[in-house]
Amino acid sequence: MMKYLKSIRVQLVMIVLLCYLVPTLLLGQYMGGALFDELRTKTETALTSSVEHAYTLGLQHIQRAIELAKGATYDGELTQVYAGYQAGSTSAAEFLRQSRNYIERKYSREELFSFALYFPVDDPDMLIYNRAGYEAAMAYQRSAAQHIAELGETLDTKCLFLEAEGQLYLVRNLMNLKMERFGMLVLGVNQDKLFAEVRSLAQTWDGDVQLMLGQAGNSDAAWDEWPQGLYETDENKLVYVRRDKDRDYDFGLRLSVNQERIYGEVYAFRRLMTGLFALLVPILTLILLYARQRIVRPISLLSQASQRIEEGELGVTVPMHGDDELGRLGRAFSKMSRRIQELIDKTYKEEIALRDAKIQAMQSRINPHFINNALETLNWQARMEGSEAMSGMVESLSVLLNAGMGRANRRMVSMSEEIDVARAYCYFVGLRFGEKLQVEYHFDDSVMGAVVPLLTLQPLLENAVEHGIEPAGGGMIELHSLRAGDCLRLQVINSGKSLSEEDWQRIRASLSGDNQGGHHLGLANISTRLQLIYGGRADIRVETDDLGRTVVQLDIPLNGEENA
Repeated sequence: MMKYLKSIRVQLVMIVLLCYLVPTLLLGQYMGGALFDELRTKTETALTSSVEHAYTLGLQHIQRAIELAKGATYDGELTQVYAGYQAGSTSAAEFLRQSRNYIERKYSREELFSFALYFPVDDPDMLIYNRAGYEAAMAYQRSAAQHIAELGETLDTKCLFLEAEGQLYLVRNLMNLKMERFGMLVLGVNQDKLFAEVRSLAQTWDGDVQLMLGQAGNSDAAWDEWPQGLYETDENKLVYVRRDKDRDYDFGLRLSVNQERIYGEVYAFRRLMTGLFALLVPILTLILLYARQRIVRPISLLSQASQRIEEGELGVTVPMHGDDELGRLGRAFSKMSRRIQELIDKTYKEEIALRDAKIQAMQSRINPHFINNALETLNWQARMEGSEAMSGMVESLSVLLNAGMGRANRRMVSMSEEIDVARAYCYFVGLRFGEKLQVEYHFDDSVMGAVVPLLTLQPLLENAVEHGIEPAGGGMIELHSLRAGDCLRLQVINSGKSLSEEDWQRIRASLSGDNQGGHHLGLANISTRLQLIYGGRADIRVETDDLGRTVVQLDIPLNGEENA
């Protein structure tokens, strides 16, 4: 018996039973009893609290709206203005102005009201409204004016909430000190503001909300049949009803929630527990078989292979070929092990090759250095002999060679250095074309310290000469550098040969990186370099201006930061 109990398989079964069956029984009993009752109590408490809070806020909004409506009588301003108008001491225009100013000042800034209007009872068509109330006043006149005027005769000093064509109105008679009715105040109620918290209940509890706001004693009869408070219905619904009646209003709220929605997790848990108990035996069997065949054994193989690699044995593989995750892990482990061995061998060889390349690169710098020194000697000799033209050619050639060979080991230079290279190139091109070529420079001094990629302008100049100036037998080249927002803008403009449709196709191919024909290499080279250095923050474009000249324009970030 003891030997049987020491079996790993038996121990796994006992562990699973202890860790799965017992907690499941206890959890199921707890969830089905105490937790469900506690959850039910907390849910009902939260529902009640949520409805009461929303209802209280809605009731406060209603009471505030009524107080604001009563204020038009209590403060006496409209009463005095109307009395002056009736006595003839106030003109009709002044009466309208003062009344409108009062309505505007009193109600325009109140979020509870979308508009406000007032009219004398002896002239119901004289509508006096605030600035935001024109359209609402017209709608009121069409849909509710006659009905409200009739209700005003029996309304006395009470307030009235009335809905017409989707608009909720708050109506009140205006009385003078003798309690004589001289006008009516109509306020358009902003229902989104008035019932904002109440309407959010439907979304919060995923239920149905019904609202009632009307005159006391004139409400829907169905509301009188619904008991107030929290209770369950025969339709398996949880309902909460709250209602308040006052002299000026009858306000009611009814929230109906499906019990399966709010207690759905508990019901689902009960069904799940029943299914888990039924599947317990086959699940235990599958767990044991899977643990032995597909987890314990493969992990043991991987552990042994890792130990061998740790001891220095490279290229170790494991015999795992399944299609599941562990099988793929085993193949990946074997591939990784072989790859590590290959990389170590390759890295060793690459280090040797890199060392030889560095030595060769150091040696290759002797020739450019020697050429530059030789040019300096020629320049000195030309100056000694008084040959200024020869000296200028040597100096320009020296500048071009220094830039082309990258002797300073820099790929980014200042704008002033790049302009020196451009001038040197234009010097040689000028010797070639003579008076047939004119070059103009327009450089903004404020961008001379900006950082740009080495040899940015020279390829553009060479492209302009080869494809524009030379085919036309001469022309003018303009170089511009200026600040454009956060960018340095460079422009190379040539008045040579106009671009044909074939030329445009080649240019677009070069700028897009497809330059298999080998045309416009300068554009392709600069476009590629700008993309590598700045990513999408730099831009190059080619276009034709109003004079038919070809314009190549570069926009480079002024901060000089390279693409990470």
